[in-house]
Amino acid sequence: MVKKLVAYFSASGVTKKVAEMISEVSGCELYEIKPKQAYTKADLNWMDKNSRSSVEMKDKTSRPEIKPTDAKAADYDEILIGFP
Repeated sequence: MVKKLVAYFSASGVTKKVAEMISEVSGCELYEIKPKQAYTKADLNWMDKNSRSSVEMKDKTSRPEIKPTDAKAADYDEILIGFP
């Protein structure tokens, strides 16, 4: 049997909902990738060109540091990754 994992990063919760649906329908395990510093509502204000999310989207070298992970990728045959 193929062991599958759905790993996702979701700042606002939309990607989380989709990942949960995929996991439920497919029977895959679910894992959340979390930023070291959580996003605030102001960080996610895409209408503000200086907000954290706007800066990260414009500058491909600017990405959030993630919390240390305990996911064991080598334990899975397939990993589905979801992100905004």
